[in-house]
Amino acid sequence: MADHDTPVLIPRRRVSELTGLQRTALYARIARGTFPRPVTIGSAAVRWIEAEVVAWVQRQIDASRHPADKRKAKRQRSTSNRSGGAQ
Repeated sequence: MADHDTPVLIPRRRVSELTGLQRTALYARIARGTFPRPVTIGSAAVRWIEAEVVAWVQRQIDASRHPADKRKAKRQRSTSNRSGGAQ
């Protein structure tokens, strides 16, 4: 049984199961810096920290469930930029 303070390392296949991302999409996001980087555990083996992957999934869920909040914030920034420049 894993200690609560010990990170759980998971293989790429499990990452794909959790995220729905296949290998190419996963590594493309890593290259762009929009997905957690894996941990090297051997000369040709990597694993991901499960908590980081789960947190990434939660951020995707939050972003997709609250798009109106994002549009509202963007409109507020746009309005404040225009009013600030007109004075």
